[in-house]
Amino acid sequence: MTMPKVAQRKLDDTGEVPVVKTGGPHEPALPADVAACLGERLRAYYAHLMNDPVPEHLIRILEAMDGARSANNDR
Repeated sequence: MTMPKVAQRKLDDTGEVPVVKTGGPHEPALPADVAACLGERLRAYYAHLMNDPVPEHLIRILEAMDGARSANNDR
């Protein structure tokens, strides 16, 4: 698997590295370029899963959940 090249950090108009806020005020923030690179690497690493078939036991679980939901909606 080929990993994307890590881009050099680009500064915004204020001379700071742009930051991606992901949650509340106490959660860590990532510089935008780090978040983009991480996203690219995760997509590349897990891309093969999109082509793999869904395991039979998971299909049975999903079908059971759908059946239970349908039964509750019919009430």
